[in-house]
Amino acid sequence: MKKDKTNLNGIIEDESIDIIAILKKMWFERKLIIKISVLFSTIGCIVALFSPVVYTSQTTFVPQISDDQMPSVKGLGSLASLAGINLNSTKESTDSYLSPLLYSKLTESEEFSYDIIEEVIISLDGDKLTIREYLQKNTSSFNFNPIRFIKKYTIGLFMKNDTKVLNYVDITNSYNFLSDEDYSLINSFKQKFAIELNEKEGYIKVVATDKEAFISTQIVEKVTKNLQSKIIELRTNKIKERLEFSKEQYELKQKEFDFLQKKLAEFKDSNKSISTASFMSELQKLESEYQLQQNILINLASEYNNNKIKLNKDTPIFSVIDEVSVPNRRSKPKRSQIVIIFLIFGLIFSSGFVLAKEPLLKISKEIIGT
Repeated sequence: MKKDKTNLNGIIEDESIDIIAILKKMWFERKLIIKISVLFSTIGCIVALFSPVVYTSQTTFVPQISDDQMPSVKGLGSLASLAGINLNSTKESTDSYLSPLLYSKLTESEEFSYDIIEEVIISLDGDKLTIREYLQKNTSSFNFNPIRFIKKYTIGLFMKNDTKVLNYVDITNSYNFLSDEDYSLINSFKQKFAIELNEKEGYIKVVATDKEAFISTQIVEKVTKNLQSKIIELRTNKIKERLEFSKEQYELKQKEFDFLQKKLAEFKDSNKSISTASFMSELQKLESEYQLQQNILINLASEYNNNKIKLNKDTPIFSVIDEVSVPNRRSKPKRSQIVIIFLIFGLIFSSGFVLAKEPLLKISKEIIGT
């Protein structure tokens, strides 16, 4: 036992001696550590000063639903009912077109961003321009592709371009064709906004960033407006089709009913003094047909009105929790944080260099000596 205690004390003593030796070595090389740390801090100041300024705008909204669609479950209940998904039942609703979890995926589509970049925004100077023009002003016009250039002026010179026989407009209209410029602008625009879906609380947050505070606010407004429009469109797509179909059928039967009503009235007026069996049979036939068409028309009118009510009930209403406002403080760069990070990294690097300098020199001498 005494030997074990002695060994343990020796190990602790050795470790304490090593720590003291390390601290002494760092103290003797303190000037080098300070110089390297100051150098890293200076680099951090330069990076912080020349980092682009970014402003962040955001808004938060909650989709409102009717009382009979209010689920008892928490989390995504409100958003799920908005999409037509009944979480209280094992049977999926026939009107479930869009899962709430896919709202962020919806904004990632090229079509969504392509529609927005054509919208007009206003600069602080009062100038009106589209988001496309704004992105083009802030994007380098130099877009050189060496592979395409070589192919065009070598192999391309000897190839017959038979594809030009086709109408370019017809091709681009038949498919979702994106030029290289459009694709680049869309990717640049996608980096400026993000959609955050809070599954627990059931709200949607739209965040946008830009070097100009006023522009970031307008991007939030445009994205929010288009996202809500897409949600409404997808949520009410099927009921709108039903409404349009019931309206067409109602109008068609209304014309047939008016024609039959007029025909019955003319038949009665032209045969007022006639009461033969054939007259009564024809009259009964017309009245039966009239009654049948009337019942059909009433049912179609009821269905048409029910579809209109359902459309109004199922159309989502969005309550804004956090209104978007023009930020008066930048979100990036956090200059003091950048300088502190560089300072800490400089201290770590300089301390490591001081401690590893002698072992590395010994190893290099041994390698050279051998």
